[in-house]
Amino acid sequence: KQNIMNDLRIIKSENKKNLAVKAKIEKCISISLHIRRGDYVSNTAHGTCDLSYYRKAVEYFINLYGKNVEIFAFSDDPNWVKNNLKLPVNINFIMHNSSDNNYEDLRLMSCCNHNIIANSSFSWWGAWLNKNPNKIVIAPKLWYANQKIENKDITPKNWLRI
Repeated sequence: KQNIMNDLRIIKSENKKNLAVKAKIEKCISISLHIRRGDYVSNTAHGTCDLSYYRKAVEYFINLYGKNVEIFAFSDDPNWVKNNLKLPVNINFIMHNSSDNNYEDLRLMSCCNHNIIANSSFSWWGAWLNKNPNKIVIAPKLWYANQKIENKDITPKNWLRI
């Protein structure tokens, strides 16, 4: 695992905006929450996680830590997320990184204490690269829209599937 983490290490330094977000992530109980939309919205094989999945995942952390958690929301459709994601805790919408530097979102996700991922390899890697030994990763129980597709081994065994 360490060899892969070293190989995937982002060498380029963060810009000022990402350094500021990283500093905020490091000062709180931070949870990355990734919502994949884009091509998944119309993809009948994959589909998207519904908002109730994200609410349940956040409730898990509220039950663990109270409402002192900070959500850092990442998406390929940040405006949709900002307009539709309503949670009883503070949400930091990360909207400043473009497709040209979306690796910065990946780096920020991996810096959070915990991760709520979509059925997406992008957020999967953000959680996997998270070096926190006490991290809790919540992943969707159904990775594909077609429930007949077996997906029990798509995440590490210690990730919580809901």
